[in-house]
Amino acid sequence: MDAEYRHLTADDIEQAVHLESAAFYNQPTPERLELMRAVLRPEWTLGAFIDGRLVADVRTIPVPRRINGAALLHGAVGPVACRAEYRRRGYVGRLLGLALEDMRRNGIATAGLYTPHDALYRRYGWERAEGKRRYSFEARDIHLRIHGHRGTLEHVGADDWVRLDGVYRRHADPRNGPLHRVEPWWRFNILQDFEQRPREAVLWHDPHGEAQGFIVYGVHNAAEPMRHDLVVRDMIALTPDAYLGLWQYLGTHDIAVRIHTDAPLDDPFPDLLQDPWRVQVERGEGAMLRIVDVERALSQRPYVGHRPVSFTMRIEDGVAPWNDGVWRVEAAEGRMEARLSEGAADIELSVNFLAPLFTGLVRAGTAAATGMVRVHNPDALADVAEAFAVTYPPYCHDSY
Repeated sequence: MDAEYRHLTADDIEQAVHLESAAFYNQPTPERLELMRAVLRPEWTLGAFIDGRLVADVRTIPVPRRINGAALLHGAVGPVACRAEYRRRGYVGRLLGLALEDMRRNGIATAGLYTPHDALYRRYGWERAEGKRRYSFEARDIHLRIHGHRGTLEHVGADDWVRLDGVYRRHADPRNGPLHRVEPWWRFNILQDFEQRPREAVLWHDPHGEAQGFIVYGVHNAAEPMRHDLVVRDMIALTPDAYLGLWQYLGTHDIAVRIHTDAPLDDPFPDLLQDPWRVQVERGEGAMLRIVDVERALSQRPYVGHRPVSFTMRIEDGVAPWNDGVWRVEAAEGRMEARLSEGAADIELSVNFLAPLFTGLVRAGTAAATGMVRVHNPDALADVAEAFAVTYPPYCHDSY
């Protein structure tokens, strides 16, 4: 059955709410429809229509993403939805391909999505490229080995999002992975949950009254009194005192059965406890990333290596043909440049495996040792490693 593929219009938003609710087993509500009309542009969503009925859609929200102290325009993809009776017919695949073309035209360098279906999206060039640690523990087990200077805590609400954002921006600026946030994101994604229940937000101030950190959290599984889990949505600290103070604050929540939070791969929290074995540490999954435009992504990525480098790499991309080919990469004095080239390649890899190399989740030596990168010129590998150096391990507080 032939489908019409096009961007949504304002008249299609109600169909999108019903489609996405059905796809993810939720109930469409007037509040959700009102929210979509208020904060989402219809042209951000591509749909497949059969006889005027929306049967599948893919939404891409353009948002700057930090890497090495600068921002690249990133496509936050989600949801990707299809009515059950129309699945496995190629509609989503076609929409993903059209979305990549759209993103390239609109200057988007990379795209990310959250999914438990890695195999599906790998077919279209996505790969896991961010990492996280997931902690679960009881508040009574937080006994820190070191303590910072005391600060003060202030409970704030949704109208204080600008103050929270000021701390967040200072934290995110030099890092690798955070998204730029805007008011609707703060109000409707961070300071309330998917069921539109408000979350708690607490600012931590130093002795001079300067906000140096915050925590945002909510209560889950409160099926009976005094039995609930506390889930941390955001925890940001600009100073050691704020970091320690916020953990101590979490330790006061001893009514909670368990506390759950995510952290970057280099976070040391368990080792700061008297008994680190009291914390359950699991692997958490970050976003799958897709290099939309190799030339734009590499040429806009700040170079933080310490010497000039150059090499050639062959990228295999069967979905976005503008990326397929041999690229000469040169980097020096804070800048990278990539351009299509002729001749042999020093290394060879799929566009999938370029993503974790790009973000720094996987180092060049590891990629070569495990077959993610095929090395034709071993002398070039040191330059590849230097070119893809990062300021911090990749980590994003937001899902989408």
